[in-house]
Amino acid sequence: MVQYRLTVLISVLLLSCCSGTRIHTDTGTYNDNQPNASGSGIMSDINSRSIELFRGSSGDQVIRQIPLHAPHLSDLPYSPESCPAESGMICLLQAILRSEGLPVDLAALPWVESSYYIGDYSRVGAAGPWQFMSGTARHFHMNMTEEVDERYSWTSSTRTASDYLSYLRNYFGDWHLALAAYNCGEGVVQRALADAERKEYGMIELPGETDVFVPRFSAALDALRGREQDNPELSVVLVPPGLDLRILAAESGIDPGLLADWNRSFLKERTPAGGRNWELVVPSSRAAVVFQAAWTVNRTDYLVRAGDTWASISSALGISEGALKEANNSVLPAPGQFLLLPESDRMPVNTQAAQRAGFYAYTVRSGDTLGGIGASIGVSSREVAAWNDISTTTMIYPGQRLMLRGTPLEGSESVQIISGGSDGEVTHVVRHGDTMWQLAVTYGVSVEQIQELNGKENSSLSIGEILIIKPE
Repeated sequence: MVQYRLTVLISVLLLSCCSGTRIHTDTGTYNDNQPNASGSGIMSDINSRSIELFRGSSGDQVIRQIPLHAPHLSDLPYSPESCPAESGMICLLQAILRSEGLPVDLAALPWVESSYYIGDYSRVGAAGPWQFMSGTARHFHMNMTEEVDERYSWTSSTRTASDYLSYLRNYFGDWHLALAAYNCGEGVVQRALADAERKEYGMIELPGETDVFVPRFSAALDALRGREQDNPELSVVLVPPGLDLRILAAESGIDPGLLADWNRSFLKERTPAGGRNWELVVPSSRAAVVFQAAWTVNRTDYLVRAGDTWASISSALGISEGALKEANNSVLPAPGQFLLLPESDRMPVNTQAAQRAGFYAYTVRSGDTLGGIGASIGVSSREVAAWNDISTTTMIYPGQRLMLRGTPLEGSESVQIISGGSDGEVTHVVRHGDTMWQLAVTYGVSVEQIQELNGKENSSLSIGEILIIKPE
């Protein structure tokens, strides 16, 4: 989990190719000749390789710069067979890391942080595969709006993690210390170094979770190095603002569900309208097709073609026939005309993640205050503010939705993972990555209390195990 804020990011020229094309990370501007109906203004003299911002390939030269540190001390098992990510995604992460001048070995870090789950959301609010807190993400100028949350973007989060890890490595002069600081914050590592006689990792006093973090990373890295390429390659292409990904999927011959899954940072299955252009993860085999379609299609409505039926359009767009008919008054337009699309009904990844982490929505009522809401569930106004990325002085208003955790208040929605028990007890369902120490810190209790309440003689946990915890 990232806990530190870094200096302002330096914009990088990602791609520079012919015909006046310029793509930048700072503005996302795309300058080229205006395309004609066939798109030749964009595609002329630009081959399928040059339109790809990144391409993950198992054939790329691999630079390994991070030595393993006691992988046998990892408290979690890692093996090539158990890696939860597609090798195509691993290769893509390695390509991005390489482009940032960092060792590709760091592609193992999201395995430890989030099990490569794009929608991961920790109980302290860290989100995405690299586990960024919202404050950290804003410091790095990551977009977090109603339309996009770049903490859930494979490309943006990996590039931001690269900047932070590069800073930590330069500051501490050692990758193991840098990884420890990524986990617990550089201030903790600085104080540990100041108090230690030998200023090196393994010889300093760190929190228990951080003590096992680097061995976990080493075990994951060792397993990742032994994994073989067995999935299609993935690439990243630049697409314009205001583009409905369902239309792009239909025009490119890509399964709309897969395209959405690779690009969950777009919370409404479309790139935000206006302003900058956006990066999209796509199969390498379809990168050229996707790029041309993205810059030539109608971005909001589907162009009906001869032979189209409600069923074929529904399948291509990943939208139910009923929803399509409702949006178009059950009238299928003639070929050459446009079909209106309903809003996406896919649950945004940030909402899914919050619910998975035991949060629920509460609708503010007249007279509510952050302190009053917090007191009703046994937490401080500061905790409520932190969960909702606001300050304790922020004015709240009736109808506003807040994310809370604990026993649901009247007026709340959704199902929570943590349920209230008797005498202030709560239950916690163990998931991958949980440790006894981490749970103790999260709930403000001791490891011994958790063990005693659950009749456990050690700190071992099993995924799916239900623990009783009594927060103090």
